[in-house]
Amino acid sequence: MNEQHIDPGMYTGNAQPRNRLYNFGLTMVVMGASFILYYLGLFGTVDGPLTPANMGAALSGLGVTQRHVIMVLLAILIGALSWNWIFNLTSAFIGARMTCKAMGKDGDGVCGAAVKRTRHVSKRSGGQTVVEYVCTHGHRRTEAHFHPVKKGPISNTACLACLAFVLIAVFCV
Repeated sequence: MNEQHIDPGMYTGNAQPRNRLYNFGLTMVVMGASFILYYLGLFGTVDGPLTPANMGAALSGLGVTQRHVIMVLLAILIGALSWNWIFNLTSAFIGARMTCKAMGKDGDGVCGAAVKRTRHVSKRSGGQTVVEYVCTHGHRRTEAHFHPVKKGPISNTACLACLAFVLIAVFCV
């Protein structure tokens, strides 16, 4: 009889109302931005400065041609395709985003702590420069594990959108 009664409406913590409030606020911001863009004419139903015909006339007045638009979209496409390769190569070159590969004390796992790359002249190797990775736990190794940055959904979406726009501009116009 002394069982604790659990009401299905109860919840532990305050994550649920905060999440709902955050989602509601984000929805209101998106809706407000959509109203502003609608009344500026971006969607083409209301005459405004962002109506496609008005934007085209303004860009044409500035001397922007179809070739300029294709070049800008190609530049964005190339940037979206290659930013992570450049970032990963730079990070590997300077020794960033590396973790220790030393085995743990019990032998069943890897240390995984962040490492710093050091270069020094070794007497064992006959005076040659040796690269050593030292982790925060004191492990010294000649190799470390590199963690590359992978493309996310925003980068992939930008790639596909630019590719689609470039294909449309080249082949359909």
